[in-house]
Amino acid sequence: MFTMIILASSICMKMKGLFQLIKKTLINLNLFGSVPPSQDETILRQQRYQTRLYVIISLASLIILTFSISMNSYQINVTIQNPSFTTFIELDNQYPLTLNCPCNQTISEYHQFIFHLKPQYNEICSSDFISPRWIDVQLIKSPDRPSYTNDIQYQSPIHFQILSTLCHVAHQTVDDHLQSFYQTKFITSQVLKPSSFQTRIDSIIDQFKKTLPESYRRTIQVMTANSEINQFIVPLNSMFKYSHSNYHLTPVLHVYDYQVQCGSSPRDACKCIPLSSNECVLQTIILDRNRIEIIPGMIQTVFPLRSVLLSTLECLYNETCLSKITNLIDLTVSSTNFSTLRLSLLSGNETQYDRIEMLANQLFIQSWTNQSSYESYFNHCRPLTCQYSYESRFSPIYVIMTIAGLSAGLNILLRLLLPLFIKLLFKIWYKVMDRQRNNNAQTTSISQSKA
Repeated sequence: MFTMIILASSICMKMKGLFQLIKKTLINLNLFGSVPPSQDETILRQQRYQTRLYVIISLASLIILTFSISMNSYQINVTIQNPSFTTFIELDNQYPLTLNCPCNQTISEYHQFIFHLKPQYNEICSSDFISPRWIDVQLIKSPDRPSYTNDIQYQSPIHFQILSTLCHVAHQTVDDHLQSFYQTKFITSQVLKPSSFQTRIDSIIDQFKKTLPESYRRTIQVMTANSEINQFIVPLNSMFKYSHSNYHLTPVLHVYDYQVQCGSSPRDACKCIPLSSNECVLQTIILDRNRIEIIPGMIQTVFPLRSVLLSTLECLYNETCLSKITNLIDLTVSSTNFSTLRLSLLSGNETQYDRIEMLANQLFIQSWTNQSSYESYFNHCRPLTCQYSYESRFSPIYVIMTIAGLSAGLNILLRLLLPLFIKLLFKIWYKVMDRQRNNNAQTTSISQSKA
């Protein structure tokens, strides 16, 4: 027990001696000593004061800087050379707001990243009803009875030939515009983000699909106006014949010149619709042994093109209606193997009762399919660099490097200013003390003179 007390006492003495040594060292610490060391006590005192003030300011600055830099965020800029498509996608997911990748190739064409932009046409434009197999079909004709211009036997070749032409022109219009579309320039100075790219491509395709029908409608309007103004029509009592590589207009035997007047007779099968003032149309009929059957949807006007546009395809969707026509086919010359159009292939906004004019205004297109490749666009753009930035907080390396840089500058500043500041304080202190001593001396002299 006594040994432990002696040991504890010895440790306390050593600790006390250590503290005394540290205290003495700190008191006598002089970082501003002159070379060679000065022996002037006043100068040494100034240098010690400079050292103490230097240490206090340095420690306080270090604490403040460390806390301030650790709490504040800082921006880090990164540059990636020759980024791959996979790298770009990863960077875009991580840094969508700051990622910037200039295109090396700023101009491209649509065909380089838009593929298989194709329309799905109404079934009529791929059916047998616009093929020579149907158009040139031979119907049984009775030589001992007259024909009527709205009889299916007379009207069918003209009607379906014009319908075939409308489909062909629609196909050609789409093909021509697609060829021009694919060669259109696509200009981007920066790589578009995937979402922005898809939005822009969708907008481009939508605009293309909107302008396409207008071009086709102008073609139909020109055809219609040309027929009506220049009288380039097939009259009700005439027919086009083809011979020696030319078409010519010839009268048709046993065809009555049928003037359209509603209500003239029930067998006229006349039906008025509001085309224009006082204008009526004929419904297409099947005349069999003086018995008239109306073909629903098919009509005849003065102008054949107008007749087709104002008709519908409803008979071609109906097995019973189509069989009435196929029953008239001369089996010794033509085949009767024709199938109806399928209702299941109509789009959601189509019916079998739609006028052909409505279908033609949409180029007989039901829907579009397209495929675009963002990766193909990126590879053609070929960015050489990508830059992005992000904010970081409390990086030890950044804090140490920043404090080291600031401390170096602060050290130089303090070593220049502190000696001047301490000397100034000493001068002020000496002047204050001299004035105080003078005042005390004067007070003492006055007191002695009064005594």
